[in-house]
Amino acid sequence: MKRLLYHAVKGYTSPMARRFNRALMDPAVSQQRVLATIVQDLKNTEYGAHYGINNEADFKKSIPVVNYDDIDCWMRRQREEEGNILVASDVRFYEKTSGSTGPHKYIPYTNPLRRSFTNMFLLWAHDLISNIQGLGKGKLYFSVSPNFDEERYTDQGVPIGLDDDADYLGSAWRRILSPFMLADKRIGKERDPEKFKQALCLSLLGCAELETISIWNPSFLTLVLQWIDDNRDHVLTELSGSLSSCRQRALESDQIDWPAVWPELKLISCWADANAQPLAKKLEDRFHHVQVQGKGLLATEAPMTIPMINVEGGVPLVSETYFEFLQENGDLVTLDKVKYGKRYEIVISQRGGLYRYRMGDQVEVVGKLHNTPTLRFVGRNNRISDMVGEKLNESFVRDVIESLPIEGVGFRSLMAVRKPADAYVLILDRYFDSTTNSTTNGTLNSGTDNRMTKGLENMERMLEAGLQKAYHYRHARALGQLASARIMIIPNVENIISQQALEQEKTLGNIKQNYLMGFDEGLLDTFGMLR
Repeated sequence: MKRLLYHAVKGYTSPMARRFNRALMDPAVSQQRVLATIVQDLKNTEYGAHYGINNEADFKKSIPVVNYDDIDCWMRRQREEEGNILVASDVRFYEKTSGSTGPHKYIPYTNPLRRSFTNMFLLWAHDLISNIQGLGKGKLYFSVSPNFDEERYTDQGVPIGLDDDADYLGSAWRRILSPFMLADKRIGKERDPEKFKQALCLSLLGCAELETISIWNPSFLTLVLQWIDDNRDHVLTELSGSLSSCRQRALESDQIDWPAVWPELKLISCWADANAQPLAKKLEDRFHHVQVQGKGLLATEAPMTIPMINVEGGVPLVSETYFEFLQENGDLVTLDKVKYGKRYEIVISQRGGLYRYRMGDQVEVVGKLHNTPTLRFVGRNNRISDMVGEKLNESFVRDVIESLPIEGVGFRSLMAVRKPADAYVLILDRYFDSTTNSTTNGTLNSGTDNRMTKGLENMERMLEAGLQKAYHYRHARALGQLASARIMIIPNVENIISQQALEQEKTLGNIKQNYLMGFDEGLLDTFGMLR
């Protein structure tokens, strides 16, 4: 039965793949068709009426380039009224992700937008089963993204969040592909982080024919592997009698033999560019027989590029999303006008209420498929730290830091660290405790005044509480992907940073104190935090 379905799915996606291939031959024409469809939706919305949009020329002339904060009032009205405020069709659900200056933002999903995600998946799947020998006969695991928040519906009763990432496909394709899916709805509905991890790990281990793993951040899979390793006795007891002798021996060995645990595993799909690259490399080292493929540009807001076998960079979805690219001088260029080797900030328009929307992603043009440029994600244009998917933005971090009782502190910056565990450390050059009128200019230790230590511990709790107002940070903490934030006092920290900058031949006049530094291995080593 599964083999027949496999051939049916491949047969259905072949014409779609051929159409996409033709679209890549002339990206300018393909993109113009997408824009025409988007404008047809837009002119039936209040947002479109506000800017007087009747055709594509009006769009290019009048629609402003925005970020979420710029349209927050429109989005709020969309959730509260559920009319044609930003979208021309009903919102089926909202997905929640971190905002730039606020804790989170809500992205409306319409049927046309969800079809774009479905088409992206089908094109990706067709390329894989056409190029990887034997792929498509076993089970596919789509990462389950549990919502640990209580917020489940808007005031109008529209669902917030999905219980399973495979729900992006919609009900019809979800049913068609269900024989290939490793999915348990109960896992996605689990609200307790520890129970969620236990249920997920047992489900994955219970599947001997697991063939493909599709996740977002590679640290999610690393977390799963660590939980299994830490709870081996419990796992073996729970799965007693259901494991083959080979798989049981693999779990019982001193170092778990992960390839033997899932002998049919052929592909791991995850983020693999920019900060995610070293984490993806760790997965390659653990699963040496498995192809680890980067996801390309895929976000809550829109499907943008898909990875394709033997193609450098991600291939833009020219038939689903409209692309523009912001240059350093502020001008926009279309996809067919970008230049090889140049970097741009990506701006998208889609069919879910986002028009000329700044993703904040910086991309580099790294190749070409037919006549369509291919893109690689190189980082964020707005300062952001994203070790495991927490997406902390500098403006949000600034508000958290400024809310702390740090009178008299000259240097304050939040820094990502990897040791002893992924976490954030607030670096201060001194600490003043107003309750004791005491100041320390050095790292607190066992010899430090006990009252001051308690004051610092209290401030660490305040720091952690502030950071947990960000949805994805709170999510990562609940799953155990991040340890609790802490504070470190480093005297003369600015001089240390300046000296390092000089050694790297940077101009001192260009050095700025940032509220968010992100991960900097060289600086951490200078601080002595990697030794």
